[in-house]
Amino acid sequence: MPNLKELVIIGDGFAAAVMVVHLLQRGISRSSITVIGPGDLGKGNAYNCASLFFRLNVREDLPIVFSEDPLHFARWAEQNINDPQAKTEAGYFYRRQDFGRYVCELITQECESDQLEQIKAKVLNLTGAENNWHLELDNQSTLIAKKVIIAAGNPSPNWPCKVTLQQPTSVTPRLIENPWTGHFLESIDAQENIILLGGGLTALDAINALEGRKHQGMVYVIAPRALFPPEQAPWQKQGQPSWPQNVSPARLIRFMRNYLPSAPTNSAEWQSAWEELRPNLNALWQQFSPHQKKSLFKRLGWLWSLYRFRASPQTIAAYQRLKEKNQIQFVMGRAKEIKCSEMNVTALLGNGIEVEGDRILNCTGVASDQLLQQLIEVGLAIPDPLGHAIAVDKNFRVMHLSGEHWNSLWMIGPGTMGSLGDVIAASAIAKQAEQLAIQLS
Repeated sequence: MPNLKELVIIGDGFAAAVMVVHLLQRGISRSSITVIGPGDLGKGNAYNCASLFFRLNVREDLPIVFSEDPLHFARWAEQNINDPQAKTEAGYFYRRQDFGRYVCELITQECESDQLEQIKAKVLNLTGAENNWHLELDNQSTLIAKKVIIAAGNPSPNWPCKVTLQQPTSVTPRLIENPWTGHFLESIDAQENIILLGGGLTALDAINALEGRKHQGMVYVIAPRALFPPEQAPWQKQGQPSWPQNVSPARLIRFMRNYLPSAPTNSAEWQSAWEELRPNLNALWQQFSPHQKKSLFKRLGWLWSLYRFRASPQTIAAYQRLKEKNQIQFVMGRAKEIKCSEMNVTALLGNGIEVEGDRILNCTGVASDQLLQQLIEVGLAIPDPLGHAIAVDKNFRVMHLSGEHWNSLWMIGPGTMGSLGDVIAASAIAKQAEQLAIQLS
């Protein structure tokens, strides 16, 4: 059969890279693996950063790629990274681009890059059935695979509202739809007024970069709440919760409230307790019905994201410096339209407020994955309980319309959160890759 592949991994970021590493370490031949993704394997959207100001939001001992060697990255960083600004009282918070370099080196340690087949393209469509998957690529080619692992990570962000352009050829540089790489910084004048659409970690990355480049203009943060994720503290797990039996969503909320201390959320005491709760949450989440998951996320999803995604001390310090100089201002609301002219850009909020600036950055987070949407549309997959991605079972097998799973189609990475729980951190994704590699070997 022409262009037949044994095992295809869709993606070029962290999830795809650690999947390759764990497969190779489990004895899977590199000649049987084909990676499909347009970028450098291991960097993806998260770590393909041009800006030196974009940092990991976790300290050096937490990105765990190998469960049997949890300090592998910490040792590598000590030997291979020259970054005096990484050290804080809460630990070392390294640049994201350096972590991307680390992941790329993991690949080259297992095999030379030219010995691993990577097709530099994007998968547009996936069709077929067990052991006969047809992949249509954006380079006009097609191929067939016996097994497919979707490890595409987070898709690039899209504008969350209507965008109206006037004279688009001359004004589009004012619109930064994907700020994750940091390339936009080179074109920003220090006097410009910048609008940040969103108040999470991406906005804090932009703030850290702008402040580090001695920005003098105003920075407007449009968000539903005048609140950033708290700063990482030097927390350490002190104990282990004694969870009650038969936990319902309501009982889970009550237990967590009682367990968390009445200390500030940026304190080591509070964050230690929070981290003690987290190891059991995924197992509890998987016990809930789809309706329970949806209701729980609707009620507490924003709060979970706020405290789950804590910020590096460097970014919070940059925010405080801009705040002291009255250069930053929260504008509460949600954008319903962005208007861009040759002279400026204006964000119109649903509450009637208008915010005018010289440039706007989309810091609202990830967009929907078009490949996953396509799988749902053709009936090869079903939506997860949150409607964010596709459903998988506990062994990462993609679920289809009959309520059963495919035996040759898997997914790992952030897209499994709705089905499996807190699968966002690098260590959680690497653990999935490790577990799936054991199954396949």
